[in-house]
Amino acid sequence: MIPRTPRVAVLLNGNAKRVNARVRDAFAHLVPEADLFFSRSMDDAAAFSRTIIEQRYGQVMLGGGDGTIAATLNALLEASDDLSSADGRHALPDIAVLRLGTGNGLGYLSGAGKPMQDAMRLLSGELPGSQVLRLVKVADSGRVSGGLVTPFGSLGYDAQVLNDHLHVVNQSRGRVSKALAKSLGGYFYALGTRTVRAELNAPRTAITVTARGRASIVDPRTDEEIPLDPNGVLFDGTARSVSFGTSPFYGFGLRALPFARRRSDRFHVRVSMASVAFLLTHLRSLWKGTLRTPDFVDFLVEGARIECDRPLPGQLAGDAIGTRASLTLDLSEHSFRLIDGTGPRH
Repeated sequence: MIPRTPRVAVLLNGNAKRVNARVRDAFAHLVPEADLFFSRSMDDAAAFSRTIIEQRYGQVMLGGGDGTIAATLNALLEASDDLSSADGRHALPDIAVLRLGTGNGLGYLSGAGKPMQDAMRLLSGELPGSQVLRLVKVADSGRVSGGLVTPFGSLGYDAQVLNDHLHVVNQSRGRVSKALAKSLGGYFYALGTRTVRAELNAPRTAITVTARGRASIVDPRTDEEIPLDPNGVLFDGTARSVSFGTSPFYGFGLRALPFARRRSDRFHVRVSMASVAFLLTHLRSLWKGTLRTPDFVDFLVEGARIECDRPLPGQLAGDAIGTRASLTLDLSEHSFRLIDGTGPRH
């Protein structure tokens, strides 16, 4: 491995919800100019990620939502692959999450606090604790290529909510209404006005989930892990959603995948047959990750293949990816160290 330097980079998504002029000015006064990067596009993020790898930064603070962070992790991995040579592979930087986006599921995982407070601590030379962040590698026959990694994703109604929320945001006019649309209230507005109605009218979907490698099922009454046959069929029936990930949290602290951190060598796959109405009536326990029902079937896997009899809405790291009838998932061979923030760990 080509070693890193002690330098700290700050990469902010200039389009993120909370990266306004005041935040930009504050970081410009705090961070050396050469170490501060504002991206406005995927091309910017790719170019800046290559610079971060080339200059061997030891740590990088990422400001934006989960989709921005996942896209940057992919860009860093791609840059590291491109720059690998006979002399070795560039070591990946440690990642600190600055809560400057809309969802910030990874911020809940890391315990991200106030962005400036987290930044000042790291720039002062303090060495906070960290945890390993494994990722899921996703492939399908469509736009998503085999090299993409993500901390979480899904097919089904939770992805439909994201699509509906995006529609609500895009239809909003004016700064105040758009800010409200991007809030948690905007999600529930999209859920109530669009997702529930679409779900009631949607046909039932036949879904098959097959293990790729070793797998186990989680007992819904005891949370005990029970080994299954490798490469076997995990689920074959009608369902409304299949979610997966190595991080428990969706945006706003929703613990959608409560077993995602149980094992470092596997990720969580949850098949849901529960209706949207049922979930809404159990919202508190759903949000905390404590809801147990026969309509949830939970697996811990090294990899999985999801096949549906019709295309379903999809999302990776909170970003909509259109519709997919299949996804192939594997635990990525690459991982990052996720730096602890100054806020509470959930």
